[in-house]
Amino acid sequence: MEFKANRNLSEPILRKGIPILTIIGLIYSNPLKLIFQTQTWKTQTIELINENKENHKVEFQMRDIGALGYAKRNAEVYYLTKYFYVVLSENYDDRNFIGTDWKRVDQNINEIGLK
Repeated sequence: MEFKANRNLSEPILRKGIPILTIIGLIYSNPLKLIFQTQTWKTQTIELINENKENHKVEFQMRDIGALGYAKRNAEVYYLTKYFYVVLSENYDDRNFIGTDWKRVDQNINEIGLK
């Protein structure tokens, strides 16, 4: 009856298609992954400090991923304030930091509190 009474076919299709596309979009974006990924990277060791810019550092960082242990990375970071930083590179390579601008410090921070 709806087909005969309403000659505009796009309206019923849109009325049924928008909820379906919304559900597909939610499944694709996976909001649970965003909720469970709240753990932040914690600094374990400051390896290198730029002599010209004290806020520019290379750090060894770890993140707790639950029963699977810890995720580890060496990151080049630039601190905007004491608690906020921008990750410039997650791929640390010693060859990129050989020179007079970088000073090796190997300062142990241990933010996670491992023994």
